[in-house]
Amino acid sequence: MNASVAFPILMVVVAGAAVATQPAFNAQLAALLNSPFRAALVNFSAGALVMLSVVAMLALRSGLPSRETAASVPPHLWIVGGALGALFVTTAAWATPKIGVGAFFSVLIAAQLIAALVMDHFGLIGLDVRPANLVRVGGVVLLVAGAIMVVRG
Repeated sequence: MNASVAFPILMVVVAGAAVATQPAFNAQLAALLNSPFRAALVNFSAGALVMLSVVAMLALRSGLPSRETAASVPPHLWIVGGALGALFVTTAAWATPKIGVGAFFSVLIAAQLIAALVMDHFGLIGLDVRPANLVRVGGVVLLVAGAIMVVRG
């Protein structure tokens, strides 16, 4: 495996491990603040501050997008990603203490893969069509079976 592939894969592994810890931290925060919504607000506020710092440092080097570039972005793209992230973080903070991190992630990943397979198959949200074949569907079935085992385990 060459470095142009190895480093991105390594970063995905690091990000995946980090994401695995996020629901536990947010669940603790939700318990202390008596609300998964408050915990999600703190989570996104901290994330916004971190990203503001990163973007500010990068802007010193490469500049900001032009007004024309920003105006060309469809309005829904300014909102959808953050709204979906808020759904994830709030649900994680609420559900994790009730079902555990393992059950949370096994169900989450199974649901993600089902949704991803449907999006690929139909070419939704501007994606290229990648048909759902027997091998891909079999992989989803195995992952769902694994999720059921983790939840019941």
